[in-house]
Amino acid sequence: MTEQPGEAQDLEVLDERLRRIAAETLQREGLQWFSGEPRLPRDPDRWICFLGTGGSPRCMLTQVAHTGGFMINLPNFALHVDPGPGAILQANRHKLDPTSLDAVFVSHAHTDHYTEANTIIEGMCRMMSQRRGCVLAPGEILDGNYISPFHQGHGTTTGPYRGGPATTLALRDNQPVALGEVTLTPHQAYHGGENYGFVLDYHGLTIGYTSDTNYVKSYRNTSGQIQEASSANRFGELADLAEIVDYRHDLKEIYSQVDILVANVTFHNMWSHRHLTGYGLTHLLTGSRVKQCFITHLDSTYFTNPGLAADLAAYITRKSGVKSQVPVEGTRYEL
Repeated sequence: MTEQPGEAQDLEVLDERLRRIAAETLQREGLQWFSGEPRLPRDPDRWICFLGTGGSPRCMLTQVAHTGGFMINLPNFALHVDPGPGAILQANRHKLDPTSLDAVFVSHAHTDHYTEANTIIEGMCRMMSQRRGCVLAPGEILDGNYISPFHQGHGTTTGPYRGGPATTLALRDNQPVALGEVTLTPHQAYHGGENYGFVLDYHGLTIGYTSDTNYVKSYRNTSGQIQEASSANRFGELADLAEIVDYRHDLKEIYSQVDILVANVTFHNMWSHRHLTGYGLTHLLTGSRVKQCFITHLDSTYFTNPGLAADLAAYITRKSGVKSQVPVEGTRYEL
């Protein structure tokens, strides 16, 4: 291509502008990532914010509700739980600063729970420039490198990307982890593979997270027959349920005693062999000391049918007597 008169000068101007603005921008903005401080001032308030209320492959692949997990913010402590697809996008959309995080928790090795763990860890470690924060995950996730060795803190890179988590811990059932003023105790979930929910204690305020887990083991139907919760039933359906006969007593004992419960419910009465159902959550909450229950991880069914998610929450609230809601994504709920 023949260069026209005057184009050489224009290219010199363009070249100078490209070099100058890059240098000025990095000088102005780039250093904040390496400053040792979060990009945004820490929020001293206590709140929980959901970066997604969807779960299951159908919701993850359609994103009719997002799958970015949730963040708990306490004075001097911030935790991101189960950063699935869209976590970083939703964090930025709702002005949640990943550089303020002190810990990242991954419950199990399913894509709607761990996929963006590496990205969120990079935020916690401030573009991997600093050695800080804690990663909490099942040994299965760490050993299988679902979280990369670099993001587990095993990197040998030097220069600006020499950071990573200060601590990476393999979760153990009922073994408390001290995180400053917070104690987080993992509890086994029943879903497939190594999987943990938790109870977080902050100066007596307790927050429970069920993770994905089954709960109902058997039930009596309206004909008086006892049925097992099984994949042999259509979609693991609890059909014509009259009363729950057997259930996960350990989960009832643990999660009925917290102040605030985050419950992963995929369907009202389907997939009971793998997930906590609306029926199961109602049973768990009945007679509990839970003050507030947040329902999340719903299948796309509850978002493509207007009002169905709210109807599920209303059923659980009225039946159990515990205030339950499907949170609005991006809203900060006071703890």
